[in-house]
Formats: sequence, C-alpha cells, structure tokens
Amino acid sequence: MRDPFTWSFPIGRFFGINVRVHVLLVVVFLGFYLRVAYDKDYPVGAGADVLILLGLLFVSILLHEFGHCYGARLMDGDAQEVLLWPLGGLASVDVPHAPRAHAVTTIMGPAVNVLLCALAAGALATASLAPPWPWWYPFETPLHNWSTGVTQYNSKYFLGQIPGQALDWWQVLAGRIFFLNANLFLFNLIPAYPMDGGRLLQALLWPRLGYARATLWAVFVGFCCMFVMAVVSFAINESLLLGLALFIFFSCRQQWLLLEVGGEEGAFGYDFSQGYTSLERDQPMPHVRAKRPNFFQRWLKRRADRKRLLEEQRREEDERRMDELLEKIQRQGRQSLTDEENRFLKRVADRYRNRS
Repeated sequence: MRDPFTWSFPIGRFFGINVRVHVLLVVVFLGFYLRVAYDKDYPVGAGADVLILLGLLFVSILLHEFGHCYGARLMDGDAQEVLLWPLGGLASVDVPHAPRAHAVTTIMGPAVNVLLCALAAGALATASLAPPWPWWYPFETPLHNWSTGVTQYNSKYFLGQIPGQALDWWQVLAGRIFFLNANLFLFNLIPAYPMDGGRLLQALLWPRLGYARATLWAVFVGFCCMFVMAVVSFAINESLLLGLALFIFFSCRQQWLLLEVGGEEGAFGYDFSQGYTSLERDQPMPHVRAKRPNFFQRWLKRRADRKRLLEEQRREEDERRMDELLEKIQRQGRQSLTDEENRFLKRVADRYRNRS
C-alpha cells in the first residue's frame, strides 16, 4: 500500500513541465464547495460561486509555480514537475548551487502574483475603480470609484445575484483575481522555510554566512513562524493554518537533520556524510531501536528518492547529448551549434563547475 502522502494524479504537461494534483487538494476543494452549497445561510448559486473562486485560486497557484520554473531556467537550470496540494504548490527545479540562482528562482514565483495583480488593477482602472485591499473578504468585493467617490459593492455572490448590484461581472472577477494574488503574494513572503520568504532569507544570508549557516538561520526563523501559526490556528479555529504550521515544522526539522548529518555542507563545518573519524570507534555501540518514520517523513523520503532518480536519468541524458555535441564540434566546428545547444553546453559546464 502506497503512502497516502504520495497520492497524486497528472493533469498534463505544459512548457515541458509535468503538472500533478494531490488527492488531498480535491478533498479540500470539495469540502469548501459542500460547506457553502449546503449551508442555509448562503443563497442559491453560492456553491457555483465558490467553484469559480477555487478555480481562480488553482490557476493563480499554478502560474506562481510556473514562475519558479521560469526563474530556474533563467538561471541556466531546469524544471521537471509541479505538484499542487492543499497548502499551495511544490515546484521540482534544478538550479546552480549559488545564492543568486536560488534568489532569482524564488522571487519569480511571487513576481507572477504581482503581475496578475497589475493586470487586474489595470482592468479595473478602465472603469475608474480602485482594486480591493488584500484582507477584504472576496465574496463582497468592495471597489472604490475614484471618479464619483463612491465605494461600490456587488451582491456578495457572483452567480446568485441580487437585482440592482452596482458592479459588472468582469469587474467582480478582476477584483477577486487581485484579491487572491495579493494575498498569495503576502502569504508567500512569510519568512518560514520552505516557503518563498524563508528561501529568500536563506539566499540573502548565504553570501555572508555560507550555505549551511544561512539555512540554519532560515530554519530557526521558520520554527518561530510555525509557533505563531499554531497559536493563531487554535485561537481562530482554522485547521488549514494548523496544517501549514505542521508542514513548516516537519520541513524545517528535516532540513536541520540533513545539515547535521551532511549533504551539501555540514552544519558545523564538517561533512559527516563521509563517515565519522572518532577515536572511540572501537568501543561497542549501544543498541538503539530504530524509530519508524511517520507518514510525512516517508513522503519526504519517497519524494527525495524520486527526485534523485530523475536527476540521475537527466544526467545520463545530458552526458549522452554532450558527447553528441562534442562530436558535432569536431566535425563542423563550434560555429555549427545553435543558440539552444550553446546554452545547453554552458548549463552543463556550470553544473560540473559548481560540483568541483
């Protein structure tokens, strides 16, 4: 039986990137729909209204993750897969091991949300309407008309309309696009690793502190944000916020353990992945019963194993193509290469240079 945290299904391949949807996202979206559709406090048509809002949220998150993928390719990296799940999206990218590459890849996600906000605000400006502030409830969509000085409201429901509402349907739609993307932008700037704000904090500290200590600082800040989110989730009785706090906790804990045992760089200046050199190795080691990993830890391990397998396959393909291009250079000269082939050679060369 597969780990439930790995349950997902593909919905297509766009720009050379596989897009998958986690089954839990379907469960959460369905729960939101049923909560509104069968609540007597909401009028007829509110359920369909929620579906439109969730559809806009789905597309906004997907475009946000494509922004990360574009940023990775902009830095001579690559992107393989995007997974959409209840707490947002996870983009599987391969970027050079350098602060600038990580920072640009991270920034391009929120930059997409800013672009969508600008497009929605531009559409509203044609009707002399100011966009809503991010914290306003999306169903109400109050838009201020600066030409008349009046704040206009819709009927609260996009499809369940009340006669005489002041806003057209496209104005309500643009207001909600602005609302969703403004909140996604602010949400992703929370400095909690592995969210965009936490990764950006890591990239900014990297040049001064080094990769390991910068990651440790990002992890510690993530633990602080996790604690605040957990307290707030109990105060306002919000289960999704508690789930986000747990996700941040396990991700930070996993990253901390990886730094302590080795990886790119040991957390305390020594790569323990190469083996211990303690003088006490002749002493018998006490038998410690291995602790069985939980669902989330097994999901992280499966995801890491799958990513490692994809990286090995891609490395073999790159090496095979590299041999073909070198033979082409010997036969026809370097000028025979296309721009794409030159970019490929540069990317592979940079990758090997960063590993040395």
